[in-house]
Amino acid sequence: MHDEGESQDSLAGPASPTNPEQNTPEPFQRAARAEKPPPYIRVTNFRLAVVAIVGAVLVAGLLAVLIARPEALYPSSSKESNGRPTTTVKEVASDASQIATTKPSVQVLQVLANKPPTWDSAKPVVLYESGITIPPSSQDGLDPRVPLPTTEEPIQGRRATAEGWEFDNPGPYTPPQPFTMAVTERRGDWLKVMLPLRPNHTEGYVSIRDVDLSTTRYRIEVDLSENLLRAFDGNKIVAQTQVVAGAANTQTPTGLFYVTDIVPQKNPAGAYGPFALATNGYSEMMDVFATGAPVVALHGTNTPEKLGTNVSNGCIRVPNEIITQLAETFPQGTLVFLQP
Repeated sequence: MHDEGESQDSLAGPASPTNPEQNTPEPFQRAARAEKPPPYIRVTNFRLAVVAIVGAVLVAGLLAVLIARPEALYPSSSKESNGRPTTTVKEVASDASQIATTKPSVQVLQVLANKPPTWDSAKPVVLYESGITIPPSSQDGLDPRVPLPTTEEPIQGRRATAEGWEFDNPGPYTPPQPFTMAVTERRGDWLKVMLPLRPNHTEGYVSIRDVDLSTTRYRIEVDLSENLLRAFDGNKIVAQTQVVAGAANTQTPTGLFYVTDIVPQKNPAGAYGPFALATNGYSEMMDVFATGAPVVALHGTNTPEKLGTNVSNGCIRVPNEIITQLAETFPQGTLVFLQP
């Protein structure tokens, strides 16, 4: 994140069952002067008693399970019998999106660049179908730039590998925050996710076992043709403002992005204002800012008189009161639509 003239802020197990034949009284006691029954009758009645006892135990156990878990009558379609997630999940509303947050136990998240072997054979589950047209990618009309990161040139917390990439968890910003991704599709035990990489809009594949899933109805839309930002909770506009966008030679990239980190600034009166919302997008016209990788962010400003103009290095400058509202309300993983 950087705009010209701006400084970077640090980017027991159950007991064994009792043998039913132990401690079981003889089913018949010999009465005085009574004749002893034939052996086969005693054996048959004994077996009947054992069957009755076992049957009663099984019925009681089943009733206990159904009372505690009535859903056991109707197997859930969201899990297999071994407890693993399946391809069937609850449908996500059209005004919501899904977020994958790396689990605290995963210190380095491994992401595959290519589809896992089971991907094509698994039933696809669409997790996000936007009612909003996905903005065209400005990158499509530009000469390709150096990928970020590469195996030779890692970015703090983000590294290329032979199989794809790896990301530190938590990420590189202060305060430390879990590495978060926006989900675009799920198949079986795998998720396709958006990633903070260049080329912009690069996707990869992560194991569902490594992340926690959540949904949000928040989203941010920026119309660069009008320098207008609108923030939504579902279909309700909760914030609207004029913004600063990229200059002609350092244009703000367009397309669908997401918020990776919410970064409080050391100097709320500085060039970034009180907060910066880092995205997974990178400048498509610069390979490095003075302070590091050219990450595109939405952040506050100390020059509100420039709102409505195009003078930044690609970041979106937002009035301080609005960026504070977004930072305090919108979560990591919020989708950002940058419309040309």
